[in-house]
Amino acid sequence: MLRPLFLRSLLLLSAWLCYYSAARDLGLAELTTLYYASPILMTILSVPLLGERVPASRWCAIAIGFAGVVIACGAVGGLTLSLPVYLALQAAAFWATATVLLRKTALQERTEVQMAISSGFFILLTGLVVPLVWQPVSPTAFLLMAGTGVLAGMAQFALFEGMRRAPVSVLAPFEYSSLVWAFALGYLIWGDIPGSNVVAGAVLICSAGMIIVAGERFGRLRPRS
Repeated sequence: MLRPLFLRSLLLLSAWLCYYSAARDLGLAELTTLYYASPILMTILSVPLLGERVPASRWCAIAIGFAGVVIACGAVGGLTLSLPVYLALQAAAFWATATVLLRKTALQERTEVQMAISSGFFILLTGLVVPLVWQPVSPTAFLLMAGTGVLAGMAQFALFEGMRRAPVSVLAPFEYSSLVWAFALGYLIWGDIPGSNVVAGAVLICSAGMIIVAGERFGRLRPRS
């Protein structure tokens, strides 16, 4: 069981490195749209790797959610294959594979054990390069980073527990909801007013989640009838 846990941690670290490297050269709309190919890849990989059966309602939710992301981010025109684009797509592939492996390990290992192994792995590898890239950190920045760590830990726990209780193809479309939260927090914190395309995209993203909920609800009631 330790081998898939370490493999998943390596894939997650690789996904973040690719994502941050691509972010240096790509705009937010381009980066977000490319990275949100991951829910589609998750659903596709869940079939051969986990043996999940993906009904039409989940595929529909995946497509609608991705369309919402594209609309919310604006038309991504003139995008050609380049190293940053490849890195963004590679990040999506790494994240999707790691998430599928998370579902596999979550069924056999406790969440606390998985979190301890993942965090220890990241601390070890990132600690090796700290002497080379370390910059002085102000007390305010340190508090912000500590708060980010607490929130990230809570989110990681919720993700691991969610993967224990639901198939990947059910949870994958909810990846898109983070875009809605990003726009909402941008308005509350910085006063960024979303445009009409953002509102339209958010509606589609929320609709994708509702399709999943309705599909699962109908699927449970149908055998009884």
